[in-house]
Amino acid sequence: MKKRLEIKRLGINGEGIGYLNRKVVFVKGALIGEEVEVDVKSFNRQFLTGQLLKIIRPSKSRRQISCRANKECLGCSLLHMDYPTQLQYKKNIVRESIRKYTQIDLDQVVFKDIIPNTIKQGFIQDVNLPIVDFKGKVTFGIYQRETKYLTVMTHCFKQHPLINRTLEDLEVIFNEEKCKTYHEKFKTGLRFIKLKVINDQVQIVIITGKDGLKKSVSERITKLKQVCSLYLSINTTRHQDFDEAGYTKLYGLSKLEFYHQDQKYLVSVKSPLPHHFDAYFRRNEAIKSMLKESEKILSVYSGLGVLELELDQEVIGFDDQRSLVDDANLNAKYLKKDQVRFIYGNVEERIIPYAKKKIYDTFIIQNERNGISEQLKDTLRLSKVENVIYVSQNHSTMAKDLNDLQKYFKVERIVGIDEFVYQPSVTTVVKLKRK
Repeated sequence: MKKRLEIKRLGINGEGIGYLNRKVVFVKGALIGEEVEVDVKSFNRQFLTGQLLKIIRPSKSRRQISCRANKECLGCSLLHMDYPTQLQYKKNIVRESIRKYTQIDLDQVVFKDIIPNTIKQGFIQDVNLPIVDFKGKVTFGIYQRETKYLTVMTHCFKQHPLINRTLEDLEVIFNEEKCKTYHEKFKTGLRFIKLKVINDQVQIVIITGKDGLKKSVSERITKLKQVCSLYLSINTTRHQDFDEAGYTKLYGLSKLEFYHQDQKYLVSVKSPLPHHFDAYFRRNEAIKSMLKESEKILSVYSGLGVLELELDQEVIGFDDQRSLVDDANLNAKYLKKDQVRFIYGNVEERIIPYAKKKIYDTFIIQNERNGISEQLKDTLRLSKVENVIYVSQNHSTMAKDLNDLQKYFKVERIVGIDEFVYQPSVTTVVKLKRK
């Protein structure tokens, strides 16, 4: 059913929202103020969805899409929107979530414009991709949610150029060597690949079935100029948590290294890199600006520990991924940061004895995706900490957590960082103070 609509607002996933017979119609790819022609595809008692057919009156915020795969990929749902509008949209969705889920008066909270991203392409330095068969050729791609469409990921403009170049090189090697993709029944073939790039050096991890990797293949890979290390994991389990089985080094360096503020950090093969290094460092600066009155800090889900190792205060970091804790403690040792240490284990359990002590004045919580667990909220309520710095990448979860904490803590300041360019996500750093 073809209909004309005027788009009145944007949804939380960046889709346009219009109205038909007083029902909400979600239209992917439409912008506020546009008049569009849509094909109403699905009917629901509460809302409708429409496929965008034609833009009759375009918005001034619309930009030309440069990525050919964008329509099917679904990875950059804001790519058709100019950048200043993206930033305003992201600030609005944070404000709307807080208004929806809390009683917080935003007029009493410092919340400036979203910190923009200066690097908008070539920033992804850590990718994990399935190895797939596409039109009779071995390549790397992802199947999109709700569809069977495969997006080949050898030319993604957000990936570091060396990531794309290495994927192309590997594609040539695998096909010339007549490699096969993973066969679930026989449990043989190439299954998954992980690439990291730092300082123009690429670390490669290949996960295969029980047949492993041919010697001729590994030899050709190690001859690529950009490759600094090659790891192999033979793994036939159904789940994709490949770190648990471990990796065998076939060639090269055991750890990657990067520098920030004249400090060197080592990263092991199991430790993930930040989604966007530049935005990650900006986020850390925002957190540090909120710690000027803090003396003793407990940092929950501390990850690589870069933030903690740049602080002069006494810090204990907690994380449930052993490789991250091992790397952080090793870097603390090399940097001679005796006042900083990291503890591995169940974060909610391990932090309780420290939270009960009166000497710690600040909590940093960086469980960006999943928010604050009920157990951790109870720990915060019972603790003596005066300050909480909460980092979130999910505005709805963040708002719900703030609602649970507002009886005991007052929100003083919110900083938004555009860590996910062209996506309807924003990183928020929230400063709370005990009432």
